[in-house]
Amino acid sequence: MFYRSTSMKTILIVTAAAALHVLILVASRDLGSALLFFVTYVFMLFVATGKWLYLLAGAGGGTLAAMLAYQLFAHVRTRVSAWLNPWSDIAGKGYQITQSLFAIGTGGWFGMGLYRGMPGRIPVVEKDFIFSAVSEELGGIFALCVLLICLGCFLQFMMIASRMQAVFYKLIAFGLGTIYIIQVFLTVGGVTKFIPSTGVTLPLVSYGGSSILSTFIIFGIIQGLYILKRNEEEEEKI
Repeated sequence: MFYRSTSMKTILIVTAAAALHVLILVASRDLGSALLFFVTYVFMLFVATGKWLYLLAGAGGGTLAAMLAYQLFAHVRTRVSAWLNPWSDIAGKGYQITQSLFAIGTGGWFGMGLYRGMPGRIPVVEKDFIFSAVSEELGGIFALCVLLICLGCFLQFMMIASRMQAVFYKLIAFGLGTIYIIQVFLTVGGVTKFIPSTGVTLPLVSYGGSSILSTFIIFGIIQGLYILKRNEEEEEKI
């Protein structure tokens, strides 16, 4: 839709469709995915129109939505409370994040060694908190390398998006790249107590069939855009 037009009518239609998807995720209590798609849409709207007003409006709307979710959902209040002060209730609501921080601190820079940590102490460690297990057993340096690989993939996505001449392909590459990097940010930020935990998986690292499949689809589409651009450049040379 943004490829065809960025008129106010088109923006309202697309916003309504995107809002419907986000509301379905909110109704199913999958607030992490709802946040992921909401932020991605706001950034895509900003890139398509180039207007900072939409970005600021999205930030304001997201803030209001977060406040509303805090009032409506008990598990959101629990996660925010655990984020603000997990040490006040280590055995209860702060158990997961405190065990995550203990694991990261125990691993240090070089880790305790593969299979020598205790990742089982962290609830849902194989999904939401896999980064803590990586830091504990393989060390902070290895964990930073994982983050650099994720950042490198994102930069490659953005480079491909910038090289695409067609707006349609450019927006696809940018949107998928944004989904990928926001997912990484939400996961790592949650396990390090930078932001409240959102229950989002780390792409290609966390356990989960649908997560891995969707990430493979993202990489496959980006690879297809890269091949398309390379073929166009070869044709221009000929």
